[in-house]
Amino acid sequence: MGQNKITLDPDERKATSIPEIEKEYARLDEDWLRFHYKLSIWLVIFTFIIECLLSIIIVRTDLLSTSVPIYIWRFIAVPSILNVIFLAIGTAVMYSKRISHQGKMYTISLLLVAIAFVLFTVHTIFAASYFIFAIAILLTAGYTCYRVTAVTTAASILGFVVSELFIVWDTEKSIIFNSALRLGDFLVGLFILLAFSFTCMVFIHYQRKKNMASIQLELERYHLEKKLEIDEMTGIHNRKAFHHHLKNIEGTSDRKYILTIVDIDNFKQINDTWGHYSGDECIIEFAQILKENSGKYTPYRYGGDEFCLIFQDISIEEAAGICRRIQEKLLEIKIKKLPLLSLTTSFGMAVYKEGIDTSQWFARADLALYQAKEARNAIRIYS
Repeated sequence: MGQNKITLDPDERKATSIPEIEKEYARLDEDWLRFHYKLSIWLVIFTFIIECLLSIIIVRTDLLSTSVPIYIWRFIAVPSILNVIFLAIGTAVMYSKRISHQGKMYTISLLLVAIAFVLFTVHTIFAASYFIFAIAILLTAGYTCYRVTAVTTAASILGFVVSELFIVWDTEKSIIFNSALRLGDFLVGLFILLAFSFTCMVFIHYQRKKNMASIQLELERYHLEKKLEIDEMTGIHNRKAFHHHLKNIEGTSDRKYILTIVDIDNFKQINDTWGHYSGDECIIEFAQILKENSGKYTPYRYGGDEFCLIFQDISIEEAAGICRRIQEKLLEIKIKKLPLLSLTTSFGMAVYKEGIDTSQWFARADLALYQAKEARNAIRIYS
């Protein structure tokens, strides 16, 4: 579908419903293409039936100006053969796996113009028959693609002009330059085809805006949801985001996960001695260290001075190495208003095992943290 593009990084696209929305648009495009193709078939069948009925009426009256075989050949056989050839091409294209969806759109649209050209040329004495070109243009609006509509419009106008000016299929046809009425019909036909094209372009414009609005709304919903998963004080992910991550992990057995719970040692004493504002400063500094030294793994603030990390597809030794690096970086930090304060932190780690739920997993990491805090500035692994 000819949509405007919204630039998203792969993680955003994967996390939103935008791929599903775009997939639904693509499905609707496929449905419209099939409808377009089937309508071409029904148009050929319908006109063939009308031709046969009309020939019966003409033969039984004095309207026939030529012999019956010639009439059947010129007005039934030749148009039907040409249209069947066009339909055969359309069928081959529709069922081809080598031709892209876009290629099929153009082909079916132009084949309908070709069918319209045949029918208009055969019945050009009927001024209103140019409306069949308008139908070919109108049907392209369903693809919401400006280029398909523009190409179909150009082909339709070219076919209309060539048929009117250079082809005399029906001997009773009046040359437009010899008849003011015929010239007027020709100019009206051109105007109507252009009007149909303009109307389709306007429809496509608003349809694309509507489609983009649905994608934009989904993107805004995603950003709002992500905003709700960010801790306001530290700027890292919060408990809601952490539980969302746990929910995605539960029941999986094809990846290795290590849950780490970490908090600042003697944090209550910091609050009691220097006040909660200073405690908040310590939390902000610690969150920044976690963010900068956790590599590709996301830190979460679980609450107060307690934070969580979930390592994926690395060994327990590698995870412990990251934790030690965080401890070392924290020792280097000096709080401006508390230059004598030396911050330390403890880590409790637990490997996710198949058969346990995430609450049990969290309890194991929490127990390891309790053991680490007894030693201070330590790392303990649940066993």
